[in-house]
Amino acid sequence: MPTASRPPAPPVAPGRLPLIGHALELWRRPLEFLGSLTAYDRIVAAHLGPKPSYVLTSPELVHRVLVTDAASFAKGRSFDKLRPYLGNGLATSQGPLHLRQRRLMQPAFHHRQIAHYVDTMARLAAERADSWRPGQVVDVTRQMLELSLSVVTSTLFSTSLDASAAAEIRHALPVVLRGMYTRVLDPTDLWHRLPTPGNRRLADAHARLRRAIDHLIHTGRAGSAGPTGGTDGTGERPDLLSTLLQARDADSGEAMTDRQLHDELITLLVAGTETAAGGLAWLFHELGRHPHVDQRLHRELHDHAALPLGPERLARLEYTRRVVDEALRVRNPGGITIRRATTDVELGGYRFPRGTEFIFSALVLHRNPRYFPHPLRFDPDRWLPDRPPVPRGAFLPFGAGSHLCIGESFARTEMTTVVAAVAGRWRLAPVPGARVRGVMTSTNHPENLLMTVEPRTDPPGNHPAGP
Repeated sequence: MPTASRPPAPPVAPGRLPLIGHALELWRRPLEFLGSLTAYDRIVAAHLGPKPSYVLTSPELVHRVLVTDAASFAKGRSFDKLRPYLGNGLATSQGPLHLRQRRLMQPAFHHRQIAHYVDTMARLAAERADSWRPGQVVDVTRQMLELSLSVVTSTLFSTSLDASAAAEIRHALPVVLRGMYTRVLDPTDLWHRLPTPGNRRLADAHARLRRAIDHLIHTGRAGSAGPTGGTDGTGERPDLLSTLLQARDADSGEAMTDRQLHDELITLLVAGTETAAGGLAWLFHELGRHPHVDQRLHRELHDHAALPLGPERLARLEYTRRVVDEALRVRNPGGITIRRATTDVELGGYRFPRGTEFIFSALVLHRNPRYFPHPLRFDPDRWLPDRPPVPRGAFLPFGAGSHLCIGESFARTEMTTVVAAVAGRWRLAPVPGARVRGVMTSTNHPENLLMTVEPRTDPPGNHPAGP
């Protein structure tokens, strides 16, 4: 029951419009809108259409929803809208199916398996860096999106990816990503059904992406008759597809069906491309804005340059890993999370009926000054082990609980590897006058991130003092 000092319902966010509620604000500036609600209460009502949802601004309440009381919550309507594109992959499945699939897929993301992907990540990052020239102005967001897509496709499908399938995936996936976000924010569920040019492009791209993935599954099954003792029969370590093809349920001994494989692969493509790309783009943006951090990172990379860029070297890059963590905090690329109550629940002194939906944003939590002093300051040293611990629920770059992103270790490894490969050779300097702004599609990424490629010509000197 609500406490005596509380009204019977949480406050309503300002700016509600007839019929669409706050959908326009969530479309135009979602993170700013959600961030503004921290001034009102730990729970604030927002409307995506006529029905209220409730924005959680408290790490404690988010932790309850994701971990402590997770059995009382399911994925919200946004995931229902994604199901036509992602099927019943890990991002959308729930309950026993989600648990079974996660167990089947977990070995593919074991740290020993991910260590085998570092060579591929490092090679592709080096090739991308080698393609640049001193003084060249590059669109960093586009460069990182292309690089991340190459990393994902090469680690997912290295033994079965041909040029035609690669081209189909690289052309279709960005269209599908943009279309999914548009559909999630459609409060009427009507716009996406109209035969607009954008909807036709989305339908065509989705069909092409599905055909390409089905082709890769068929090719992978045809080549999976080799030994399963850690290689694909050629002496090479297996890619993710090969590992998933070989996975068997511990209880039934059954493998994934082609449909389940399809859903998981398209989920990995979607989750593994834009999230890493957005995180890397923001990271290079912050390095450009903070030369003292860039110089210190370069010094660490220089100190360990004698080692090849592999797992042993990555393990020694302590400051670089803190830079990655700080980028994931202050510029978290994740989107908006929605959970639906499966029973009557109590949160923050209010009671909510079954079916109520709750919204939160990791980025808003990451910028809460109660838990991160000077939250907009880019300070990798806030992650030193002697600093005060961060409260549960305050830092969620990859979620938490049973739905913690299965690719967390993969994404962190990719980001660290790419930063080491690129920043060891180049400094990316901001272009004067270029106005960079955050844009939310399926993730948060920078738009108009133009940077000039500057070579690292001298051994790094002492880094200047930071703020």
